Amino acid sequence: MDFETILLDKKGNLATLTFNRPDKSNALNRKMMEELAQAIEDVAQDKEIRALLLTGSGNAFCAGADLDIMPGGGNANEMGELGVEALRTSFLFKTAKKIILGIQRMEKPTIAMINGACVGAGFDIALACDIRTASEKAKFMCGFVKLGIFPGFGAAWFYPRAMGLAKAFEMLYTGDMLSAKEAKEVGMLNKLSSPEDLETDTMKMVNKIIKGPPIALRLMKSQVYKGMNTNLDAALDDAAVCESITLASKDFVEGVTAFREKRVTEFKDK
Repeated sequence: MDFETILLDKKGNLATLTFNRPDKSNALNRKMMEELAQAIEDVAQDKEIRALLLTGSGNAFCAGADLDIMPGGGNANEMGELGVEALRTSFLFKTAKKIILGIQRMEKPTIAMINGACVGAGFDIALACDIRTASEKAKFMCGFVKLGIFPGFGAAWFYPRAMGLAKAFEMLYTGDMLSAKEAKEVGMLNKLSSPEDLETDTMKMVNKIIKGPPIALRLMKSQVYKGMNTNLDAALDDAAVCESITLASKDFVEGVTAFREKRVTEFKDK
């Protein structure tokens, strides 16, 4: 599948989606948002793919959204004249919802490999992923407060869950930059690597994931997110159902057999 602003590469059970506007620090324009929504849906429906890796070309992950992507072409006066309802139902927010929910609700594990600046909407896309690795040169910023606007790609939901309430408020209220080191310290990143080792370190984790049992991984992902908004009693009932599904699968038989035979497992998603 050919795109203008992103790259989608499928090799084996892994799909790699790369933001590809390096001259613009991979900022989102209208075309990129359209293509991201399309590519994410394609990966979600591809039964051969077991994980999605997102990254950016050049020296940035994603520098947020171009101002001209906003209703009225980024003209503050024109946007004010459009009114709240016209703005709320515009292409920007409809497509943003498709992208963010497409990543977070995808049954497959999603990993963000952050190689540089990760700002605004780009930051939210990274946080929509299940796992995040980053280069020591990566940096993170919300920035919406500096423009006098609310972050419309999910930051208010993602930040407290990724870095705790106090740090989330600090990031949202000040718009200050967060270094890669501090991002790791607050628990937002799974792994921090040198720029030279980022891809190698990330792929070690990714390869473990794509070799795992797909049925169990799908259920784990769905229940982790569901469990954030439910009680333990309900979670235990769901856990009984989910483990029963895996116990009845051929992948469980393979896992036990491989363990007894002291060999590498070959899960088939059955």
